[in-house]
Amino acid sequence: MKRFLVVIVLVGVLALATAAVASAGFTWCLSDPNIKLPDGGGVAHLLVLVPEQYKDVGVTLDVWAPAGSRVVSTPGQVAVSVNLYEGGANQITAQVAAGFPVRLEVKYRGDRLGVYEFENGSGTAEWSW
Repeated sequence: MKRFLVVIVLVGVLALATAAVASAGFTWCLSDPNIKLPDGGGVAHLLVLVPEQYKDVGVTLDVWAPAGSRVVSTPGQVAVSVNLYEGGANQITAQVAAGFPVRLEVKYRGDRLGVYEFENGSGTAEWSW
């Protein structure tokens, strides 16, 4: 039993160490842009991560979401501004042009729809549900 507990503790420590290395140097907005979808569709949560040294520079996202969507968010650790445009149903598209690395992720109804990493700071990401 004692050996089993030691193994469990070691596995936990290794998991934490791996997670810390994977996200080292990046920070994210505590109140990233949320896109309130129309007709009771819920909220799509955009996570924006940038290298620590760029968190005060600001990131602008062009986002296409279903007609009638609106941005509901408050400022957080990363300065993010959103230009919202009408897009297709059941889909969100985000375009970034930051000039430094950016990682985008969307969560919708508890599911992670995908993660996109733009090493050069520009690109387009698309999520559907």
